[in-house]
Amino acid sequence: MKRIIHKCILCVLIFCLAGCAKRNFFPDEDDPGLSRFTFHGYNIATAYINEVPYINPFYGTNLFGIAPPPGNAIPVLSKVATNSVFDTLSLSWPIEKNNNTQASNSYFNSTISLLMPVPKSFSLNDFLALSGQRFSSNTNSIMLQGFLNKPPDTLYGSSNIYLVEISVDSTESYKHIVFSGLFNGNIADSILITKGRFDFAIDANKINF
Repeated sequence: MKRIIHKCILCVLIFCLAGCAKRNFFPDEDDPGLSRFTFHGYNIATAYINEVPYINPFYGTNLFGIAPPPGNAIPVLSKVATNSVFDTLSLSWPIEKNNNTQASNSYFNSTISLLMPVPKSFSLNDFLALSGQRFSSNTNSIMLQGFLNKPPDTLYGSSNIYLVEISVDSTESYKHIVFSGLFNGNIADSILITKGRFDFAIDANKINF
């Protein structure tokens, strides 16, 4: 009987630990539905799309590894090879309408991507050197995938990006790249993205440049 009780307690502890992921959403009093702009590696991103607040999803308890790990959805930072003179630096993350920071009920969300042309020799050190720099819409693009849930599924527009701060957070066992920024953009005359802000931390080992 004691062994059964111990097993039950262990299961409860595992469940509680798996569900302890924190949303890290800090409401902006001036911009309802958006999180305040921060630089702490909170992995939070919010923006208005046609005046509706959007956020990267928060995933709840995941005991069996069949869904994304608990916590805010992690972005993907990668360099995409092209046939042109420049390659493309892509920062992408899933988005959904902000539902008062509750856990997402879907693992199939739309995605937003900020796209920047970079030299083919672009490296992680070059990315770190972008800290504090602004990039205008005459060079950068923004992409929405699955936003309209009907063809065309991929929508392109222009964007302005301000990489406010980029740094390396290192310990003896791992290295994270922490970066925060502001962005806006538009896709034709029908989709307007405003007051975007992100605060991300990515494992350096998962960056492909």
